[in-house]
Amino acid sequence: MSDPAAEETWNEKRILVCDDEPHIREPVAIYLRQNGFEVTTAVDGRDGLNKFQKDDFFLVITDINMPQMTGLDLLAEVRKVRPTTDVVMITGNVDLDYAIQAIKNGAYDYFRKPFDFEDVMLTVSRVVEKRRLQRAAAEAERLRGERSASERNAIEAVMALVQAVYSKDSYTRGHMERVGLYADVIAATMGLEAKRRKIIERAGILHDIGKIGTPDVILNKTGKLTQEEFLVIQLHPNVGAQIVRPISVLGEVAPLVRQHHEKWNGTGYPDRLAGEKITVEARILAIADVFDALHSDRAYRPGLPIEKTIQIIKEGRGSHFDPEVVDCFESCLNDGTLLGSIKDARGAGQVSAQDKVKAMAEEAQQMMMGATSQAREAAPAPAPAPEPAPAVAVAVVEEKDEDIPAAPPAAAPAASSPEEENLDKTLDLPPK
Repeated sequence: MSDPAAEETWNEKRILVCDDEPHIREPVAIYLRQNGFEVTTAVDGRDGLNKFQKDDFFLVITDINMPQMTGLDLLAEVRKVRPTTDVVMITGNVDLDYAIQAIKNGAYDYFRKPFDFEDVMLTVSRVVEKRRLQRAAAEAERLRGERSASERNAIEAVMALVQAVYSKDSYTRGHMERVGLYADVIAATMGLEAKRRKIIERAGILHDIGKIGTPDVILNKTGKLTQEEFLVIQLHPNVGAQIVRPISVLGEVAPLVRQHHEKWNGTGYPDRLAGEKITVEARILAIADVFDALHSDRAYRPGLPIEKTIQIIKEGRGSHFDPEVVDCFESCLNDGTLLGSIKDARGAGQVSAQDKVKAMAEEAQQMMMGATSQAREAAPAPAPAPEPAPAVAVAVVEEKDEDIPAAPPAAAPAASSPEEENLDKTLDLPPK
């Protein structure tokens, strides 16, 4: 019987490099071999498909513009034959539109010629890490209903998702937690019941989890995005929803993660939903996300003054945001509950989103164990599934006091300043 650990290592060793230009194909292959991978090369798309069908590769690196069969065609065939195989595209400047299309069709990433070998290794390492996380999540799901399942596996599978994004973008850590808090306060003001508030809070903590699939060079870019880079950024809600959907305890969070960049007037993404076709939970999440993003420092600009942040949100009433949610947002600001939520959480001794995610995983584990226990003790007729455990307290990252926004002053909005520049990325506007 084969060793599962050995099979896992094997699956993350074999790479197919497909390019009709030998001066690109062979150096890439040599570099990957020097870094411990087993590499097979192909001279064009058709040759690559033949070799792919005969062997088990975890990754295909392919040029786009090739004779016999293009890289896009090879991508389509790979997805048919073995959908779990990741594909990274190689493209010249003239092929960039095709690279964006390839990512939409399921490619993991792309390189632009000329490229640095260290960038190649970074992307391959991220593919390996993504596959590890997917296996961890799948394993936790497989263990559902087994009393002997390890609690550690369930916890690590969920916590790894949060940590993966934190490692790519340090800004995201505090942002994701604060969005969860703000969304919970707005939902309470709107009268949503406790169960729906818990789902919204969890979605806030996980809403940017899809950025694990966003290239670092785009995620941390200090200047304005190009049109092509903006299209790549728009993929992260769908990627995030695909990551959390298979985990049973997070199933109801997935639609919110997917919809948190939709806009009231239908100009958002990824599905261009409008009005009440967007879930009310996602509409709440959207305003909490933009509020914190505008007021916080980003990689590409410093945070805006809070009065300017509020002005921008009011200007988005009825276009970007649901008018009713904007009204509740203003109510929360005026009575102090929105900004006070961070101070209250800290005063209660709550420290980080990691604790919150750990509680999610522990709840999932309790559901697993409870289901198995009922199956053993019940009569032959199937017993109903146990109710989920009660909601746990909100948790946030412990931050310096100066990072907590002060209550908004009553004065008129501040005049334009340098901090107001480069807001297109925050407000999901296409590059000009």
